[in-house]
Amino acid sequence: MRVAVAQGNLTDGSETLLVNASNTNVTLGSGVSAAIRAACGPAYQAHISNALLEAFGGPMEPGQVLVTDAGTHPRARWVAHAAVMDYRSGFTGASFPTLYVIGACCKNLLREVERLPEPVTIAMVALGAGTGQLGVREPTRIACEALRDHAGSNVLGCTFYGYQLHEYAAVADVVCAYFPDVTDTVPPDVRALFRRDPA
Repeated sequence: MRVAVAQGNLTDGSETLLVNASNTNVTLGSGVSAAIRAACGPAYQAHISNALLEAFGGPMEPGQVLVTDAGTHPRARWVAHAAVMDYRSGFTGASFPTLYVIGACCKNLLREVERLPEPVTIAMVALGAGTGQLGVREPTRIACEALRDHAGSNVLGCTFYGYQLHEYAAVADVVCAYFPDVTDTVPPDVRALFRRDPA
């Protein structure tokens, strides 16, 4: 399994499965969801809303994952919509995710990947880092642990994305701690931004 880090928009990569930091209603809003909406076509929201109703009969529970096709995206074949935010009662103080929910999303994501008819490469983001306000480090750590412990065979590779430079550097710092071989692929000026705790 090849693990990598990249700066930029996950929809611009070559991975075959995109991870959408979504919500229980799979409403494509801002951040990663907005990028996926733009990349997968104008009819994509209606398509995934119908898929949600067919698969779950209504909104997901926080931590669940819905896998759909990638609409008109030119390279990706699948999108995994992870229910990070809880919008079942609207946007309230209870909507924000916990790290436990992020862990459930990662485990369910990998479980759903193993049900696909073909192996995939995953474009991963820090779940809950944006609207969820969890930052990138802890969600990335949880995803790395889930990936490291995953025993399935359908994951050919996983690229962790950070959009802005500081996000990319923080994500890369965490990923390199779990997968040291990635370190040599990170530019030296970015490695210089890695957090180093005092001895």
